[in-house]
Amino acid sequence: MGSANNAGDVLTDELAAGDDTVYVAYNERDTGSVEPFYVAYTDSDRTERYGYVCGACGSLAVSMDAMGRIECSDCANSRKPSQWDAAYL
Repeated sequence: MGSANNAGDVLTDELAAGDDTVYVAYNERDTGSVEPFYVAYTDSDRTERYGYVCGACGSLAVSMDAMGRIECSDCANSRKPSQWDAAYL
């Protein structure tokens, strides 16, 4: 099984997620503050999205809030919100 740190030439790689396997799409990414976040799917055909894999530490403990901010719970990698509402402030 691969990890997010070996993106290299592969476009899709398997990664263990507990008892399940997710498929990381290295050509589908969002910019992070340290390394990119890669999109993960539950199937190799990329039809059902699982979430993100942190490119900095390889963790699946990545969350996204309603504003589009992405954060890894295991390291300092993050992405600023893709949108924001001035009324929120």
